[in-house]
Amino acid sequence: MEKKLVREKQSNSEERRSNSEINDLPDPLLCHILSFLPTKDSVRSSLLSKRWRNLWLQVPVFDLDSRQLFDDGFSLTELVGRFLESDENLTLSRFKLICYSKDIDDDDDDSVLESWIDALVGRRVCHLDFQVKSNDYELFFMPLSLYSCNTLASLSLCHVALGDMELEFVVSLPCLKVMRLDSVRYEYDKSLIHHDESSSLETLITSCPVLEKLTIIRDFFDHLKIMRVRSRSLKSFTLWVDSYEVGLFEDHVVEIDAPRLEHMSLRDHLSGSIIIHSIAPYASVNIDVNFDGENGYTPLDEDDADSSKRTTIHDFLTRISTVCRMEISYHTLEVIHDYSKLERLPQFSKLTWLYASFLESFGELLPTFLGCCPNLHTLVLKFQFEIEGCPIKLSYVPPCFVSSLEYVDCDTRHNKNIKPDEIS
Repeated sequence: MEKKLVREKQSNSEERRSNSEINDLPDPLLCHILSFLPTKDSVRSSLLSKRWRNLWLQVPVFDLDSRQLFDDGFSLTELVGRFLESDENLTLSRFKLICYSKDIDDDDDDSVLESWIDALVGRRVCHLDFQVKSNDYELFFMPLSLYSCNTLASLSLCHVALGDMELEFVVSLPCLKVMRLDSVRYEYDKSLIHHDESSSLETLITSCPVLEKLTIIRDFFDHLKIMRVRSRSLKSFTLWVDSYEVGLFEDHVVEIDAPRLEHMSLRDHLSGSIIIHSIAPYASVNIDVNFDGENGYTPLDEDDADSSKRTTIHDFLTRISTVCRMEISYHTLEVIHDYSKLERLPQFSKLTWLYASFLESFGELLPTFLGCCPNLHTLVLKFQFEIEGCPIKLSYVPPCFVSSLEYVDCDTRHNKNIKPDEIS
């Protein structure tokens, strides 16, 4: 019994000593420690003592998911408002808020959001992540003050709208390097003709002189006819369009002009035209496109009087023929195979690594493309059908199989690895 009491006293003594040591730390260090916690836990620390009561207001990071909001007498608007108004001289490193439109319980929701963005700009925020969970008809327009934040280094927006930017308004984000736009809607000038139409998205991208990474996931109600991505600094670009969730125009166009682009990933089965003006030589690309808009894939044939699609495919393949690494889908291989029956394919002489997916027709689609890859070193094949027990046969042996190819990996449900000389 005495030993148990001694252990309890020792434990209590150590706990008091530990608490005393923490309380002896200066406020800036405590705030730095709290910055690694979600804001809901940071706020809860205010219950520890009088000293901790307002310490959460001095933390340079705000990270809150309103679904985890606890009942402490604060509404979301009160909590965010109190944090942003606490110390206007304190620079905010990161502000992340995931909320529902119903959580912003003001008669004029846009004015609440505007006050928040104004405060964030005033507090020199570096990283902003704002996500709204709501139905497709309740979108917040991002205030114009956001587009003149000269400290913003990364921006992530989800399910909001970018309003049309007036000509006299100067958009300037001189430090923005990373931007993610998920289900964002863009206003554009409807008075301009189709091929000259400009959008808030284009203005935003061109106003980021050091932008390096851009991710765009198209919105269900996105009616932007032309998506232009023009940047002299961009190094990584991802475009994701789900054909089952996005209702785009039938003649939707994507234009990419980024001479320093090193990594490009395109998943787009709805755009009828994808135009690449420039990317970096020796880039790495992930391609899943079919150039057929919302009508679905239609094979090319010699009787096709309209050669615009053929020209689009030719220009696209020519522009990506300088890449060194490629991941390509079955759908795109099918397009290339059909195109090769009508036109000569460009040479992919710099391509050394290839990952190709197949649904069927392996023996037809693969040799067509591999015949244009004379310096291929590594080939990874992903089969989405059962090939166990079936020999893999090619209609002819591409030159790279005897000159440069060093490794082949057949990615099936059985994960069978084979060497190039095991393929007949």
